[in-house]
Amino acid sequence: MSAQDGIKGTLVELRPTRYLEPRKDDADRAAGEAALIILNSPLTNVEYFARLYRHASFHLCADGGANRLYDLLQRVSSGEALQNFKPDIIHGDLDSLDEKVRKRYEQMGVEISQDPDQYSTDFGKGIKKVIERLPNVRDILVLGSLGGRVDQGIGLLHELYREQVHRHPGVRFWLFTESSVSTLLRPGTTLIHTPLAARLIKRNIGILPLYGPAVIGTKGLEWDVQHWPTEMGGQVSTSNHIKQDRIEITTDKDVLFTVERAHM
Repeated sequence: MSAQDGIKGTLVELRPTRYLEPRKDDADRAAGEAALIILNSPLTNVEYFARLYRHASFHLCADGGANRLYDLLQRVSSGEALQNFKPDIIHGDLDSLDEKVRKRYEQMGVEISQDPDQYSTDFGKGIKKVIERLPNVRDILVLGSLGGRVDQGIGLLHELYREQVHRHPGVRFWLFTESSVSTLLRPGTTLIHTPLAARLIKRNIGILPLYGPAVIGTKGLEWDVQHWPTEMGGQVSTSNHIKQDRIEITTDKDVLFTVERAHM
């Protein structure tokens, strides 16, 4: 079911825990369904990264993201982990790629390509490359951070909105950060599977009107609302709590949904 369905008022179903679960077979990787973009952000949890990697059929390091991946895997193993979790491509303007990292990945046969466009970020370049290589991609997993510079964090959320709403409405973008899983909810009703017993997510969620005022309704939360106006500077639903294995969110405008993930 595509992200566009919500515009028509059709019920959209999402499962934020899907890519946090151990992959049991190749079903999730069929037909190039998911791709992983690794941004230039600190990586500290190998198991977290590995689960996302195994669910994806294409893996792209956005420029300095290759440095972060290399450092993470070097702490685990000098050789085997690097080979088992190597990216398919390192792509960007390459101004942040460490020369030592570049040479090592080149020796391993990893493709390295440069896009010198200064009017797009490495994240935007990475999305363009993923779409080029996987025209049927349905989900793009983004492994990044909102914990660094404020302008970069806001810029990342801006790009998620632009790419999903204006450029690739048939693709769903999932942002995986240090503590949360986030995705955009389009106008309409979204049924979100939230099995707390699986211990992959925690109960804390937010519904953030980052892209303009909205009117929302919820079912299955500790503090449910109906026909509730929300906007930055006004009422905002943060730190709400999941009470059921399935929650329902209705909105008339695009909002960002975020849920706290459990530590692995």
